[in-house]
Amino acid sequence: MKRKIFKHRLVYYLAVITSLLLFIISAFSILKLFDNFSIFKTLVIGISLVINAFAFINLIEKYDKAVLFLNLSLSLSIIVLGYPLLLGFLNGYYVLGHFGFKLLVSFILILIIVNVFKVKEYKITKEIENIGKHQD
Repeated sequence: MKRKIFKHRLVYYLAVITSLLLFIISAFSILKLFDNFSIFKTLVIGISLVINAFAFINLIEKYDKAVLFLNLSLSLSIIVLGYPLLLGFLNGYYVLGHFGFKLLVSFILILIIVNVFKVKEYKITKEIENIGKHQD
């Protein structure tokens, strides 16, 4: 029996592509540390790299906690992208045409789609509980 994390296969592929993209972005952001070193940036990039790696591996292997790690990954990315955009908006800059704003909106939409279409009950655990019981 195949394990299902999401109700639709398209949502699964969207989640895998998103987690792979976030992992690649966080891996290449290590190179930016050499330009301007900061302990806070190092900490955020390290945490992001670990969470994105766990999210990608859990999605590929279809573990139960895959959606949790994907939610953590997307939430961290939304916070990292949203904070400078919020400060720019409060200072009076036009942020709606900015690429980061479009990426922020797409991450929020992916977060909503993933949480709407996730499987809430796992049939495998119910099948294991019914082993040895006679069903007619």
